[in-house]
Amino acid sequence: MKEKTQKILAWVIVGTTILVIGGFVLRTALKRKRAKSKFRRKIIDIANKEWEDWDKGKKSETNKSMYSRLKEYWDGVGWKEKDWTPSSVAWSSAFISYVMKKGGAGKDFKYSASHSSYIRQARKNREQKNKNPFKAYRLNEKKAELGDLVCYYRGTTAKDPFDRDSSYQSHCDVVVATNKANIEVIGGNVNHSVRKKIVPLDDKGYVKKDGAGKKWFAIIKTK
Repeated sequence: MKEKTQKILAWVIVGTTILVIGGFVLRTALKRKRAKSKFRRKIIDIANKEWEDWDKGKKSETNKSMYSRLKEYWDGVGWKEKDWTPSSVAWSSAFISYVMKKGGAGKDFKYSASHSSYIRQARKNREQKNKNPFKAYRLNEKKAELGDLVCYYRGTTAKDPFDRDSSYQSHCDVVVATNKANIEVIGGNVNHSVRKKIVPLDDKGYVKKDGAGKKWFAIIKTK
């Protein structure tokens, strides 16, 4: 076999090997992407659509065109129109409840006008090791993934309330995008609208406790 032919054959073999390996890696990556649950993908889509419908945070809760949307949020947690007005009661938990219910959480999620209600239930699910897929973890126990809920405490809540059984002031957002340095989240009633924010991760990939100027303390894994 001539030297030129041998070189051509060698390059063909190398090229074929690269294609095979590359194809395997690509298939593996695609499988991993597909492995994310339908539920997680759905709540991300819903949260993003809500953000777009609120004009990416530009429409306020007092905008008349958003009244019917707020009513949908409140209807989902059993509140009547007489119980709220667009700006009188915080609707962030009603927003999360709407996203989870529309996404198909069913009876597994504790829909509530208070974030701490479903956070506490998720913590109990974990402690009881029951079959409910919604389980709460401390920030240093789990890394945030697409479709998770990340939560911070606020207002009169002075310290980490993770183990607290009584109600407390808090807020949760849906994780809609991730990379090695940050996560992107969407939440309701953020500056009176539905908004996105970037939350930094530490050098180990965990949510920073004081990221984005908030007091993050919990992650709820979804199904």
